[in-house]
Order: sequence, then C-alpha cells, then structure tokens
Amino acid sequence: MPGELVAQVKRFPSAVGALLLTPRTALREIEAAEKGGFSVLVGWCLAAAVTLRFISLADAFMGLEAGGGMRIISVLVGELTDAVPVALGAALLIVIGAGTKRDPSVDLELGCAATLAFMVARSIFRAAVIVGGHEPGPRLVQASYAVAGAWTLALVLLALQIARLRPAGRGPEPTPTARARARGVGWGALAILGIGLVGAVVWTARNPGRLGPVTRGAPAPEFSLPRIDGKPGEIALSSLRGKVVVLDFWATWCPPCLAMLPTMHELATELAPRGVAFLGVDSDGEQTSPEDVERFVVEHAPPYPVVYDRGAVNSLYRVRALPTMVVVGRDGSIVKVLTGLTGRGPLQKAIEGALAR
Repeated sequence: MPGELVAQVKRFPSAVGALLLTPRTALREIEAAEKGGFSVLVGWCLAAAVTLRFISLADAFMGLEAGGGMRIISVLVGELTDAVPVALGAALLIVIGAGTKRDPSVDLELGCAATLAFMVARSIFRAAVIVGGHEPGPRLVQASYAVAGAWTLALVLLALQIARLRPAGRGPEPTPTARARARGVGWGALAILGIGLVGAVVWTARNPGRLGPVTRGAPAPEFSLPRIDGKPGEIALSSLRGKVVVLDFWATWCPPCLAMLPTMHELATELAPRGVAFLGVDSDGEQTSPEDVERFVVEHAPPYPVVYDRGAVNSLYRVRALPTMVVVGRDGSIVKVLTGLTGRGPLQKAIEGALAR
C-alpha cells in the first residue's frame, strides 16, 4: 500500500498534465483502467488546500488553544467540499448521456477527471488574487466561474463521447515525448499553486496580528450594540466593567450554539451573584432577519441580554467559527477564548480563573 501511494504521487504531475494537455487520451486511459479520475482530483484538492488556503490554515493553527483543531480539518477538506458538487454533477451528466452504455463507477471516475479542469481554472484565479492582494469584484469572480464551468463542460462532453463508445479499449500508448510534455504541463499547473503559497506566506508574515483569536491579556475591543431580546436600548461593553464578562458569539443557524444554550443559561444563573455577566452577541448576519432572531431569543428567554451584531464586532474579535466564547476580566482584558462546542467544565474553569485574578 505505501509503495502504491508513492507511485501515485510520482505519477500525479503527469496525470494532471495529461488531462490538461491531451484530455481525450487521458480520459480514454481512465476509462480503460476504470480508475484514476478520483485520485487525481483528490490529490489536486489536497495540494490546493495547503497552498491556496495557507492563510486560513495559519489562522486556525494560531487558534489551536482556543479550540481551532476542527477548523484545521475544515480548511483541509474545504477544497473537496467545493469539488464534490461539480464532480457529482459531471458524473450524473455522463451517466444520463451514456444511456445503455452507462457504468456508474467508471462514469464517476470520468466526472472527477473532468472536474480537475474546474479546480485548476479556479486555482489560477485564486492564486492571482492572493498575489495581487486585492479582493476581486463580483464580475471577475463570476467570470472565473464561467471559464471554469465551460472548460469542465468541454471535458464532460469528451468523457461522454468515450462512454458512449464502450467498449473501446485503451487506444495508442502515449509516446515518451507526449508523456514528457504532459509532465511539464502538470508541474506548471502545480507551480501556480506554489506561487499562491508564496503570496500567502508573505501576507501571513506581514499581517500576524490579523490571525488567530483576539490575544489573551489584550484589552477587549470596546463596542455598543442594540438589544435584540425584546427590550429597548443598547449595551456597551464598558457598562459591564468591574464584572467578569462572558461574550457568547452565536447564531440561530449554528447547531453547536444551540446545543450549548442550556449550559450557558445554567452558568449565567449560577454565577451572576458572584459578579459574572453573560452577554449574547447574535452573529446571524444576513442569513436571518432581525425579526426572526428576536422571536428566537424571546422564545428561548436567556437569563442574560442579547445584542445584535451586523458583523463589525465579530471582526473586532476575529471570530472565525461559532460558537466563540470570550471571557473578559474585571479590568477589561481578555482572559480566555474558547471556540466550538465547549463543555461546562472548560468554560466554568475559564470563568473561575478570571474571578480569581
């Protein structure tokens, strides 16, 4: 098994290059071997995850103490999440178009191979954005998807032709020159990922303060937000100075947030007499209307106020995942940041530590 994996890694640049340079020949080889498309797509996605998502990975690593381990996994599988719908759609088109000649398992391999074009096109665009350092406009983003989709559709049509000719055999063996060219094109495509990685590393080195959760010991960023718990007015963080404050960044559409509601309610009620104030910061954003959020909060009746954030305070506190709990000491400095589904024990320990200061 390890030897086979090493061999696949060595063949990877050639496989990528063949699909980009001579797609008909490469697709016929995958058809004859009944494999190859899935592995090359997964390989590209993993390489792109490490290079083009380097900034997100660095951000997650810097937040490990706050529970960023799951974010690392989500970043690594993020490329696959983008690729899977395209691959399944491509495979479905091939299955339907092949008619009586369909072979679902092989058609899936061909669909994955066709999806490589989509991922490479998008990778070129994303690498350019990272190196350029500017967010592209909506039209440019849409254009990148249009080009990627058209390229993928062209490969799907080629794969469909091959599927409808079953059984057709492998076809002529590529010449050494053709294989060398494919290998060169494959390394060229991988070099694009390398360029994106260099740009991401440079940005990370220049902006370390923008990564990871807010820093322990630093002053908690001040804010004032409107209440959304059925009561009028706003609440400013400064109005809670002198108490240990637990900021709970949550959203109605976040299952871990909802799972933590009983724990948050219990701790808020138990610790209020000791000078601990809980403050829910709704982070639904545009996904949920303020009216729906207010109805949800009123229905669940938390024993502490809830305020509504349109994103500004989430940015101030560098919230990357929900729920995020920020424990603020009596002096207004950050004591602890916890991210993700957190048990009562770790959260209470963090609060007790703030009370003991």
